[in-house]
Amino acid sequence: MRTGNPCHRRRTLGAAAVATLLGGALGSAAVPGTASATVQPVATPIPLTSVPVDGATGIRTEVPVSVTAQSGEQLASVTLAAPDGATVPGSLNPEGTVWTADDHLRTHTRYTLTAIGVASNGTQVTRTSSFTTFSPSTDNQLKFQTTEPQNGDLVGVGMPILVQFTHAVSDRAAVEKALVVQTDPPQPGHWSWLSDARLDWRPENYWQPGTKVRVSLKLDGVPAGAGQYGGGDTTFAFNVGRKQFSLVDLSKHEMTVYDNDKPVRTLPVTGGKPGNDTWGGTMAVIDKSSSVHMTSRSVGFGDAYDIPDVRWAIHLTYSGTYIHAAPWSVGSQGYANVSHGCVGLSTDRAAWLFQNTLPGDLVQVVNSPKTVSPGNGYGDWMENWNQWLSGSAVKA
Repeated sequence: MRTGNPCHRRRTLGAAAVATLLGGALGSAAVPGTASATVQPVATPIPLTSVPVDGATGIRTEVPVSVTAQSGEQLASVTLAAPDGATVPGSLNPEGTVWTADDHLRTHTRYTLTAIGVASNGTQVTRTSSFTTFSPSTDNQLKFQTTEPQNGDLVGVGMPILVQFTHAVSDRAAVEKALVVQTDPPQPGHWSWLSDARLDWRPENYWQPGTKVRVSLKLDGVPAGAGQYGGGDTTFAFNVGRKQFSLVDLSKHEMTVYDNDKPVRTLPVTGGKPGNDTWGGTMAVIDKSSSVHMTSRSVGFGDAYDIPDVRWAIHLTYSGTYIHAAPWSVGSQGYANVSHGCVGLSTDRAAWLFQNTLPGDLVQVVNSPKTVSPGNGYGDWMENWNQWLSGSAVKA
């Protein structure tokens, strides 16, 4: 069930890590930089002092960093960098006197702040200071439990980008802002929360075939609310293949497979019998396996069946819906719905479909009394664009 998005408010500047440039010299003010310390504004600039103090440790990742030049001076450049060369982006005010970091810091990282200032007489001075951010405890780290697709995957045009976190997220806006999707060619899309720990990104319409996608999840150090901080970053890339769409009509007991909107094959099938109906709606293939051990107990059907080697299984829902070979129901395929909810085909037809299926291929089931929910697998396409956007904590 969708839940409301908590309000996110940016911290005000001033209660900051401040390096003050006076008369061409970089200044700083002495406030202890511990993990539990509250950073206070500097009322009167003190020459050659900084907040945090040079060499300070345990600095929280949300502490805003800024550099200020005093009256008559300007900043030529400011760099806030980690040891691996990654820099924190920042903005300079129109007067050229205040630089402010635009992003949070990473955890357990030693940062070097380098400022070049120009005094009113033209003198240029460079000063540096450094500090180290804190390491949150394991209990306070928000990490990725699952991300999909995998790096290098080739997927169908219905594949969403899925991020499952290890914990429920309180500050959804802060986390969502740290996750970036780049597409080539560019396509409009957006994140949407499907639960308090799952966030998906999908384009407004199905992917364009041939699209290249790069995902940068910059979670490390993000203040995620409720005392939690992001505990790591990850990046991955994948490619979108051709468009394949399969229409399963339960009233006709048949599946029609379309390649780039042209029908290529119609297959007789059997769906879920009354009471065990196949989920209706538009889904994307989660994954596939040449053999799956299927037990009725795993999906709440008691001792109805236990089949150790179900062949050519194409996974549609987390609740256990597959398209698969069902040689035991060949006589009903094309005539009646007799399964416990899966879509059954003959072994040779299931093998053909399996070989021609990618994760993310679209499957639409019609004439079912049941409707799949967006979070039951990759049912993201069950929502129109306005519904999808309403699940975001950061409005488009």
